[in-house]
Amino acid sequence: MIKTKKSIKSAKGPEDGTRILITRYVPRYIKKKDQKNHWDKWFIDLSPSKALHKQYKNGKISWDVLSQRFRDEIRNNEWSMELCRQLAKERLNKNITLLCFEDDEHYVIGRLLEKSVNK
Repeated sequence: MIKTKKSIKSAKGPEDGTRILITRYVPRYIKKKDQKNHWDKWFIDLSPSKALHKQYKNGKISWDVLSQRFRDEIRNNEWSMELCRQLAKERLNKNITLLCFEDDEHYVIGRLLEKSVNK
């Protein structure tokens, strides 16, 4: 099962299974020595590109536009698609929690990614 309702700020729980960070940047407030306590893997290739991230954060594009462009980025990147296929296999045997910065459930990159993994 893939879970997407947790932020990187959320405490680690036994139900999380493998925690995968899917952000372009490592949070500044988490020291390098503490990173292993927050996530198990970091899949930077399953995050929006730097340009797309910047456009959204600067208010140049809406969430809907970001969503569509992000899906296109994933579909057009063979390595990203391979990671999605790996996650699709792994989710059958264990829990996987996709972590990003957002706290608001509606605006979570993991939810967009979950749709790609479940196809």
